[in-house]
Amino acid sequence: MRQDPGEYGAERDLAAGAVAHGDPSASSSLIEHIQGVMEHQKAMLARDLHDELGGLLVGAVMDLAWAEQHLSAPPVELKQKLVRARQTLAAAIDIKRKLIEELRPTLLDNVGLFAALRWHVRAACQRAGITCAIDVPEDERRFLPNVPIALFRIVQESLAVIVARKPVASAELTVTVDRRDVAILIRSDAAGAPAEEEPGINADVHYLAAIRLRVAALRGEFHHDYIPAVGTRIAVRFPLEHTVAPG
Repeated sequence: MRQDPGEYGAERDLAAGAVAHGDPSASSSLIEHIQGVMEHQKAMLARDLHDELGGLLVGAVMDLAWAEQHLSAPPVELKQKLVRARQTLAAAIDIKRKLIEELRPTLLDNVGLFAALRWHVRAACQRAGITCAIDVPEDERRFLPNVPIALFRIVQESLAVIVARKPVASAELTVTVDRRDVAILIRSDAAGAPAEEEPGINADVHYLAAIRLRVAALRGEFHHDYIPAVGTRIAVRFPLEHTVAPG
């Protein structure tokens, strides 16, 4: 992908220094605390949806199955309503599952960050109808608390920026971990000239602002290049001591 950041006014921020005035360290700690509280609340809500609503839906499915088994030769109209009720319950369970994944990706807790990123990027690209390439380490790392969800959200919001900048031909995610840094690169290739501006098209601005705040909380660096009709490049880098657990 061709890039000329100077000509196209690309922005390059050291995110930790972009958090208002005053003590950057204190600002980063405050942002990290607020984001941690928000993610904790999302995780609690996801758990309640899974345990409480999930239990109610499963109970309704079981009751419906019992009714179908014990009704001998039900009238056609009743049988149709039972089928419709079963389909409605299945749709409700699917919506519940999607809500839980949006609130707190279950793969993140069950398998790890890298597996969750692979799953999310593939799914997001499939929904957007674009091809994707993923280069993520096979071996999971032991991250500090709240770091996996922060990195996941950064990738999630970066993909949202890319998808908003239509038309898009392809997207690429690269994650590297070396002795000093954790680096994430998300880039895209455009499929032609930008589409006509639509109401709400500036949503990418809000996603970029959220990414900056997350990067600042982890004392990282944020780079963003965008060339219309060429593509987008979002790169973040974090010191190892602020992301990966020692040992």
